[in-house]
Amino acid sequence: MTTQTWQLSAFKYDQRIHYTLPMMLLSDDGRVARFQSAPGAILIHYTRGLKLPQRRCDLTFWRERWYNAYTNYDDNDAFSNLYCNVGMPPILDSNTLRFVDLDLDVRFFPGGKYELLDEDEFVEHAKHYQYPGWVQDRARQAVDELIALAADKKPPFDILYR
Repeated sequence: MTTQTWQLSAFKYDQRIHYTLPMMLLSDDGRVARFQSAPGAILIHYTRGLKLPQRRCDLTFWRERWYNAYTNYDDNDAFSNLYCNVGMPPILDSNTLRFVDLDLDVRFFPGGKYELLDEDEFVEHAKHYQYPGWVQDRARQAVDELIALAADKKPPFDILYR
């Protein structure tokens, strides 16, 4: 497969743009799409009013799952952390990947230690955007799935134990 430039577009539940990032398609088997941040990529964070230069980041999106994983590297290209967004399954179309970010995140560190992030934001936005109960339940289930994948050392979580 040839490398293609794509646009990652993350949205809030009300379809307001949250952030964008240019990325390169590495592979797509119809079940999992893998990307890497484009060289010199700038993440534009609309909800925070920021433009952030990016280091290397490998991105994994499962088409049917309620989460994605960003494998982050430091300035020396050494693995730093695995940042997982809980969000609705992505839509891939015309070199754009779109997903709804539900604010709940899990960050994993080398060795498998993890922290749940933005739970307060998830609760606040569940009220503000009126997430249906089934969306809230599915988001919480996604956190449990991520923790189980990391414990089972399933790719891309196997990097935590190298």
